[in-house]
Amino acid sequence: MTTAGLRLLRDARALVAEAWCKGAEARDAAGSKVSPWDDRAASWSVLGAIVAVLEREASHDRELPVPELATALYALAKLVDSDSLAEWNDRPRQTQCNVVAVLDRAASDYEDTDTIILSLN
Repeated sequence: MTTAGLRLLRDARALVAEAWCKGAEARDAAGSKVSPWDDRAASWSVLGAIVAVLEREASHDRELPVPELATALYALAKLVDSDSLAEWNDRPRQTQCNVVAVLDRAASDYEDTDTIILSLN
């Protein structure tokens, strides 16, 4: 079963894997800053990708339940050694491959947590 929180992590991962940026939540094809949900967005930071997915879901009347959003963000926060996703994303040595790998691991951790919760019910 794919939950909304897991879908958030997987969809954010897909955006970052497609094209990643630093110094902005999103950029257009020319490299100018745009809002993450803007149709012109062509690359996303980790935070921008999460915002873009949340906005897309909200526009389809599929807002994430708060517990699922919290669980997804907690799975990500456990892997990021910063209080700020923007700061972590924009570090000089940060790479697209690493950001994608962290989102993959967060999704895996989310699935493990979800399995444990479902087995307790």
